Amino acid sequence: MNIYYGFENNLESFPFVDREGDFIITEYCFEDSKEAIPLLLIKPYKTSLLLEDYGFFSESGKCYLYLDMICAFSVKQGDQKQIDMFLLQAEEELVAVENETESIYFFSQHNKPLILKWASSYQVKPEFILL
Repeated sequence: MNIYYGFENNLESFPFVDREGDFIITEYCFEDSKEAIPLLLIKPYKTSLLLEDYGFFSESGKCYLYLDMICAFSVKQGDQKQIDMFLLQAEEELVAVENETESIYFFSQHNKPLILKWASSYQVKPEFILL
């Protein structure tokens, strides 16, 4: 997972690493820029229809999530059956899952209290990742 920055297409002369239509994606954020949108590049093995609300696939096929709109966690503790039930319930709000070294689940930031409630109900311990 890497952080990038998105800008409307007013920076044509600025080097960019990716794009989606007129949205340019760069590795840099100008210090005084209020227009920069922080993006998280992930390599999902699973996405849901909610991805359209919280991110996008670029023209090169890379998946970016709007960093300010999402939360991410991995499951650190719990009985496997309880973890499976927790993830089944959470799937209705799931945005994406990345599974490089461990499974990392991405959800809307406003669903964090709901995720914590479900985790408590199923006696599962999620570890939220500060991005």
